[in-house]
Amino acid sequence: MKVFDKIKKIIFPHHILGYAISYLLLIVFGAFLLSLPISLQAGQSISIVDALFTAASAVSVTGLTTIVVGDVFSRFGLIVLLLIIQIGGIGLMFAIVFFWLVIKKKIGFTERNMIMTDQNQFSRSGMVKLVRNVLIMFFWIELIGFLIIAHYLYFMDYFTYQESLMQGIFLTVSLTANAGFDIAPNGDSFQMFANDYFMQTMAIILMFMGSIGFWVLSEVKEYFHAKKRKLPFKFSFFVKMIVTLHLFFIALGALIIFVFEFGGFLADKNLIESIYYSFFMSVTTRNAGFSTMDVNDFSSATSMIIMILMFIGASPNSYGGGIRTTSIVVIFLSIKAYALGKQHVVFNNRKINQEIISKAYIAFVSALTIVFTGIILISLIEELSLHMIMFEVTSAFGTTGLSMGITSSLHTMSKVILVLIMFIGRLGILALVMMIRPSNVTKISKQNYPEENIIVG
Repeated sequence: MKVFDKIKKIIFPHHILGYAISYLLLIVFGAFLLSLPISLQAGQSISIVDALFTAASAVSVTGLTTIVVGDVFSRFGLIVLLLIIQIGGIGLMFAIVFFWLVIKKKIGFTERNMIMTDQNQFSRSGMVKLVRNVLIMFFWIELIGFLIIAHYLYFMDYFTYQESLMQGIFLTVSLTANAGFDIAPNGDSFQMFANDYFMQTMAIILMFMGSIGFWVLSEVKEYFHAKKRKLPFKFSFFVKMIVTLHLFFIALGALIIFVFEFGGFLADKNLIESIYYSFFMSVTTRNAGFSTMDVNDFSSATSMIIMILMFIGASPNSYGGGIRTTSIVVIFLSIKAYALGKQHVVFNNRKINQEIISKAYIAFVSALTIVFTGIILISLIEELSLHMIMFEVTSAFGTTGLSMGITSSLHTMSKVILVLIMFIGRLGILALVMMIRPSNVTKISKQNYPEENIIVG
């Protein structure tokens, strides 16, 4: 046990670095498993880079892939990929805590710190309760989703019963995890269900559940528990805020896509088709990555809107990525407050802490830096249009998985760059910044310096 503790201290010297290394090890181990002969179909092979790319995409629940997973991986390989998606989606720390809860192991200070970093929380209190509530909620969401989708696929004669079960479990986990992976014939994502509104509705519900935020699901569970015992219950301000923002961005995205494509892609579609295409695409940009059509069919203006939505991403503490809906709203409110000469940034009659505002700007600027750096580097390597590269990089950072079809044709170095961007997208910008934060930050913050005015803007 002492030897194990020493190894643990060497590999995980700090909870934030340990958090990053844990995900890195999961990617490497996942790539190793996916490279095994038992994971591949007869006559198929996979390069080290493609295995790492697939594992990184699964851990970060992005969905970008350089291969058609349904054609390359065997049934065993698909189960491995599904497990990686599930662990990557709920969070490695959640999976570890679940294991500890099962074996009744005490969850220590370091582990609670790693959960706090994984979920971008302010304190360690309530972490175990959050994990328990979220795992219970997702167990029921995925079980019900699987039973409905699998049997619907069978009774509607999409697949045989055995294949319907496999398609059902894979789609349910991938949709809920906002992963974007599918094992549909020819790997055409959700295009085979472009006219099946029941499947699209099920997909929208599962994608919404996965991107709405873990705290929302936890409080919903607490709500039902309180109702069962006939106890009073009130949703927190934070949960009300992120649900409102989440619904707002979905509605706004769907409206913009509908208006922009009304005379374009949607020109020959009836009203129901147009609404579903617009709404599905808006929901999937929350970081799901599924699509009912080829995104190349959209105009350049619509593609830019989709990039912005992917960059913003999902709600905080969810399966999704991006800079998060709350960050962009806090930035907008701070600009509004400054323009109106107000001293405080206020949302719904609540003052927002200055540190939160600073974190929002740090996330925004750091994300822009990473995305533009990736775009420039890949532009130096690939002879592709800048628009396609921007779309691919933004999708990788936002862990969305939508693509204009260039992923498989990229050079090895471009794939490595995308792996790094997906990895950063999964870790989160703030966690990345905190990795280089000095341990004596409290002492540094107390240092005083002469004030100087600098002209900006």
